[in-house]
Amino acid sequence: MRVEFNEELRMIKDQILLMAAMTEKMLSDSVLALKSQNNELARSVIERDDLVDAKEIELQLVVSQVIATQGPVATDLRRLASTYKIITNLERIADLAVNISKRVLELSDVVYMKRLIDIPRACELAQTLLKLSMQAFVHEDITRLREVVDLEDEIDALNIQIHHDCLAYMIDNTKNIHQGSVFIFVGSYLERIGDHATNIFETVFYIVTGDYIDFNDLDEETIEQTLALQKKINAIENENLTE
Repeated sequence: MRVEFNEELRMIKDQILLMAAMTEKMLSDSVLALKSQNNELARSVIERDDLVDAKEIELQLVVSQVIATQGPVATDLRRLASTYKIITNLERIADLAVNISKRVLELSDVVYMKRLIDIPRACELAQTLLKLSMQAFVHEDITRLREVVDLEDEIDALNIQIHHDCLAYMIDNTKNIHQGSVFIFVGSYLERIGDHATNIFETVFYIVTGDYIDFNDLDEETIEQTLALQKKINAIENENLTE
């Protein structure tokens, strides 16, 4: 029974990683479409949303079935129940990528008021944050907690910078109001994507420690305690592997 259960867990993890890859590709393509004003690419992102939605439903059903048939307890139950939140956050990231793509279509015939720099940079940071969170999920390792917190702060700062820059262009020329508003929306979408990626890492934190902490409330002492705990876990696992 344990071998079967572990195989089901592995299959679920593989499918979540597939969903994450689909979502990350939608994110990168949506911002690439915005930067290059590629309507065809934007439409393809919008169309792919149905695939992500279907994967979310499929995984919810599989996880529910495993919980019902295997009756997991303690850490196993925490691990399985937490997957609901992970796939929900991935689905919401995909939705926000769709929102960005829809904004691309709004600006299809517009000459941009400025070269896009901060938006693609925010997208790169959001992708990095998502990758870190998914790596933490795969290995159940939260040693990169500090990087996650710093990345979210960087994305937040870029969102503020995008907002300020666009407002300046809109004040300077009222013809820029529409596209300036669109770019502000895109900045806020990317900030929210960063939040969802961080939520995934918070969920992994819960899987590993049994405690759920809003990273906005983290202080230096909590970060150090968490990293020390993860190092102990890694040391124990390494000892078990060498026995």
